Amino acid sequence: MNKRNIQAVPVTSRSSIPSREECIALMAKLRMPEHIMQHSFKVCDLALALARFCLTRSYPISLEKVEAGALLHDIAKSKCLEENCHHAIVGAEIVRLYGYHEIAPIVEQHVNISRADILACPNESILVNYADKRVLHTSVVSLDERFKDLINRYGKTPEHKKSLKERWKLYKELEERLCHILQQDISALIV
Repeated sequence: MNKRNIQAVPVTSRSSIPSREECIALMAKLRMPEHIMQHSFKVCDLALALARFCLTRSYPISLEKVEAGALLHDIAKSKCLEENCHHAIVGAEIVRLYGYHEIAPIVEQHVNISRADILACPNESILVNYADKRVLHTSVVSLDERFKDLINRYGKTPEHKKSLKERWKLYKELEERLCHILQQDISALIV
C-alpha cells in the first residue's frame, strides 16, 4: 500500500478503539461508498446481536471492539477494487495509521478463517467475520446464499471457485460450532 495516499489524523479518543462516531467520520473522510457503508452498518447490527448473546453466555466479548471492527471491516474495499489489492490487509493498515491498533486485527481477519479460528471462537474477530458472511449487500441471508453470490462474483478461475467452496465448508463448520457453543440456533437469533 502506498501510505502517502492515506494521511493519518490525530486520534481524538484516548482509546485505540474508535467510537461509532469516529468510525463514521473515518468512513466519510476516506469516502467509503454509500452501499459499502450500508453493508457495514448491517454487518455491525448482526455482529452486535451475536456479541450480546455471547455475553449472556458469559463469553468475554467487547461490544466496542465488535462495533468498531464491523463498521470498519470494509474500509479499504473500494480502494482495493480499483487498485487490485487485498482489502482486509490494506484496511488493517489504514486502521493502524489512525491509531486504532485493537481494531486492526479484526479488520485484517474478516475475510478468511481456519480450523484453529473455529476452535478458538467466539471472539470479536470471528463474530465480525461470520456476520460479514451472513450479509449480502444489506440483507441477512444464509451462508449458502452468500457463498453462491461470492462464487458468482469472485470465482473467476476454477482455482478461485474451489477455494471459495472450501471456505464455504469452513463457515458451515463455524456456524455449527457457534450453535453448539451458544446452545442456540444462530438462524433464530438473526431473523
